[in-house]
Amino acid sequence: MRARNDFDIIDSHTHWGPSMAMGVTVSSEELLRQADECGVDRIVVFPFPSTAIADEGIHDRLLAECRRETRFVPYYTIPADLRPVPSDTCFKGGKWHWVRGVPDAASNYQVLEDPRLDRFIERSESVGLPVVFEEELRFTESFVARTSSLQLIIPHLGLLGGTPEDFLKAFRRRENVHFDTALASQDTIFHFIQEIGAARVVFGSDVPFGTMKRELDKILALDIGDEKKRLVLSGNLKRLTGIGHEESSGPRA
Repeated sequence: MRARNDFDIIDSHTHWGPSMAMGVTVSSEELLRQADECGVDRIVVFPFPSTAIADEGIHDRLLAECRRETRFVPYYTIPADLRPVPSDTCFKGGKWHWVRGVPDAASNYQVLEDPRLDRFIERSESVGLPVVFEEELRFTESFVARTSSLQLIIPHLGLLGGTPEDFLKAFRRRENVHFDTALASQDTIFHFIQEIGAARVVFGSDVPFGTMKRELDKILALDIGDEKKRLVLSGNLKRLTGIGHEESSGPRA
């Protein structure tokens, strides 16, 4: 039986499928089990970066799984040649993960000099879907300076690319830069909401590195009022991705 919540909830950050680097697999069943445990309605899913780099066919399998399981929301992993999210598919966003760099550790600054980057940004702006963007702070600043309309989501409030406080200072006034809450402390999440507003913060769990229940409990316990919680838990992501109310998973059991 699914848990009951007073909020429509979308987890904006989970991994699906096998990880070439870690030797583990996150199954659909596990994601749905966690969602049912805590009342998550929809789940954004993207492949592990190591798998997407080695086997781009994982995206076709992901789309097929999302057609079967309608609670899943597929994101496309941006490849090394800087192709944007395909506009003729059902992808609802993109995942830029240390492109050509060392994952979770070091950016490749030569990417900023790639002549294809401006075309990537232009086409991504045209597609109009959000991109979860993870790089070092300095790299991120250079990228963000090139666009004012591409909607970006910095995972973990910037934890892996520097410090959350530095990311907050850098992008406080950039309305197209959002942040997901995955693995961040409750105090830091509260601070971000107070400083830049609830409309630029989205809930995420980062399964399998976090759990939906633990990460969701941080948001539900915040003293910010129900209106702001609704924005963080689903409203902002619906706006960014175009997921409509009619696509919700239906009434809870």
